[in-house]
Amino acid sequence: CLNLPLRSCLPYLCDPSTQLTTWSGQPFISLTGPSQRTTPGDSVLFNCTAGPFGSQDFNVTWLKNSCELPASAQHPVTDKKGNYSITSKAWVTLAQQDVLSKITCNVTHRTLKHPLQATMNLSQVLRVIPTLKITSQASGTYVRVQERVNLTCHASHFYPASHLHLTWMENGHTIQTVKSPRVTGNPDGTYSLEHTRQAEATLEGSAFACWIVQDEQPPVKANITLRAQPPRHGQGRRAHSYNLQGPLQRSEPGTSIRLTYTTSGFSTRHVTVTWLKNKHKLPKPQTSVRHSGHTYNVTSSVLVPLKNEDIFSYVVCHVEQNSTLFFQKTISLDQYLRVPPTVTVSQSSTSSGLVLATCHVQRFYPQSVQLTWQEDCHMLKGTEQPASKKNNDGSYTLEGLLLVNASVQGSERVLTCMVQHETQPPIRANLILSTAAHTIYKFTGSPGPEMPVLIFVAFLLGLKVLLVISNL
Repeated sequence: CLNLPLRSCLPYLCDPSTQLTTWSGQPFISLTGPSQRTTPGDSVLFNCTAGPFGSQDFNVTWLKNSCELPASAQHPVTDKKGNYSITSKAWVTLAQQDVLSKITCNVTHRTLKHPLQATMNLSQVLRVIPTLKITSQASGTYVRVQERVNLTCHASHFYPASHLHLTWMENGHTIQTVKSPRVTGNPDGTYSLEHTRQAEATLEGSAFACWIVQDEQPPVKANITLRAQPPRHGQGRRAHSYNLQGPLQRSEPGTSIRLTYTTSGFSTRHVTVTWLKNKHKLPKPQTSVRHSGHTYNVTSSVLVPLKNEDIFSYVVCHVEQNSTLFFQKTISLDQYLRVPPTVTVSQSSTSSGLVLATCHVQRFYPQSVQLTWQEDCHMLKGTEQPASKKNNDGSYTLEGLLLVNASVQGSERVLTCMVQHETQPPIRANLILSTAAHTIYKFTGSPGPEMPVLIFVAFLLGLKVLLVISNL
């Protein structure tokens, strides 16, 4: 909203982390929020109280960062001395990026030289659940018996980082607990961590799990199975281990990702590694063969360019020893691809003075998106998340509908459709209405039975036609 020339988005300076401001013998202000943390997508209530004042000439304004928030009606209270205090409430729908956001209550009165102001960091009431993943040196496939393999637990984008426990389990039994593991900060204010331990591969195989517990919340876990490969006799091959890795983060079309294959235990240096994308050979792979004791180690990597249509694409790593196929593995590129949506907004009018605003969110991947509507920086409540539809190319599309009453003449209004794709910054599309939009009726994901207002208008028009015909 900072790019829009709206009156409700004027820059505002806030005292950092102020929750209670008092002056001896002067009016005070207090700002309180929920007593427990909650997760993104939930709405939380904040209360602002200020006073005492000698009259009711006061006004309360709520801000989230630099945007004005809708608030409840002001409730004045009179004490025994005839002084007035004011109480106001505001609801805030939390998002993951609100770790760095603030809410401010601003109270003005004709007797005050400067407004009373209280500010609270939304991070005090926010909890972001981590995303967990375990990676292994051998990518969870077969390795040599009794080989020591590094297992790494990746916990991404969580908040807060205090009172954090990490637990490793093997076959349902705890093998290690780490209290307050070391974390790293992310640019969005959340935290991530990586913890590595070694495990021994056996022929029977073992199921490993990494558990993360925040405070007293239910644990989040990830699993992986590690199994050793028995020696192969009579085939001229030694037992070997390999590692086939790609990036941990998704990338967008127009960029390239690096895939790397490493292996050990070759009895000869005559090893060839070929990389193919959709059966076409990828250019300029970098392959090296190094002598290690009585065997050879091989490392090969290649850059894979990503395109929008790569959701169904795959890469094959093809390894030959002495012109004989030794190893082959197929990697799906959809696990590394993120296609950002194209967001546009259109409008159409009805005969009853209603305006239907449609937010078109087209061709994105993966499926996780969050759509919200704003009017002049005010978050519109009571809206539903539309359902996305899968396209033939594997991408997704959705439409969010917003029905507004635009029959009353007034100042120019701006509707904003805000779409957040995974943990990326929101994408906004704006629509300027030439007439004032006051009443929000319904927000749906697709036309049809989700649009009771339009159906009701059509029903009234049809009934009117029947009455005219019956009078003829």
